[in-house]
Amino acid sequence: MEGKKGEHHYTECGLTSVYLRDVMIYRCTKCSAVEPEIPAAGILHRVIALRIAKKKNLLTGGEVRFLRKFCGYSAAEFAEILGSSTSVVSRWEKNGCGKETDRFIRMLFLTNMIREIVGQQTPLLKNVTVTQLVGEIDNTLKLIEGREKTQDRLDISPEDISQLAGMPEEVGELVSNIQ
Repeated sequence: MEGKKGEHHYTECGLTSVYLRDVMIYRCTKCSAVEPEIPAAGILHRVIALRIAKKKNLLTGGEVRFLRKFCGYSAAEFAEILGSSTSVVSRWEKNGCGKETDRFIRMLFLTNMIREIVGQQTPLLKNVTVTQLVGEIDNTLKLIEGREKTQDRLDISPEDISQLAGMPEEVGELVSNIQ
């Protein structure tokens, strides 16, 4: 395997819009297999979720599914919380949803993030306060009215991850090795 820093189209997260910049990508010299080094996957998924929640356009179906899974809900639990059915959730996850449901999904994500930030003695994320998070989501909710569903490209760098990382030793080493 030979390693080289580069860009990786991170479809493994279930979205087609996520690109990791400046990550180590290993290629097998014999079979041409490609294996990226995914830095701090838990924090990476939080960065992706935060970017999705703060986007100005309506959520796409894939983004609805990503946020549902990120929050740890099955389709049935999600439907129950949103007062809907699993068939409607399935439709949202294919085509996106209307602005009212979009806002509710973002607020549900916000609730889960607040629960995570407040409920841990050693928060996984640093540089994120409840007040800041609520303010950013509030501002986003004001901007999304009347916007189309678009899947914006999400470029994520090692700096984006390290900025939010609580930086336990092993995460710090991973991020340092990438930079």
